[in-house]
Amino acid sequence: MELIYGIVVDKDMSHPQMPKQIEDAKIAILTCPFEPPKLKTKHKVEIDIVEKFETLREQEQKCFDDMGRKCKDAATLVICQWGFDDEANHLLMHQNLPAVRWLGGVELELIAIATVEELCQGFKN
Repeated sequence: MELIYGIVVDKDMSHPQMPKQIEDAKIAILTCPFEPPKLKTKHKVEIDIVEKFETLREQEQKCFDDMGRKCKDAATLVICQWGFDDEANHLLMHQNLPAVRWLGGVELELIAIATVEELCQGFKN
């Protein structure tokens, strides 16, 4: 048995190749999903040619890159209340930014209190 000074989060990393142990972590605590924002309109988007699909895909990739860069600039570990898709997980893995997903609200609040961190409710914060 070992006494640990700090916080133990008993959850798996979101990708099996991410490190299992992080020392002196700066934690980004997200209560928002790690995904591009949803459109707030009821308009229909028709993608009928490859160029439109590529444009949409590039915009989504740019959004993921911006989100990843904001996390990387502020933290060495991302903890997210919600899940994120495989593309976001892949991005975090390639940016060497370990992540844990699907933590409950109470767990997030306890981590925030223990680390004197604030909960991030959106990527504009």
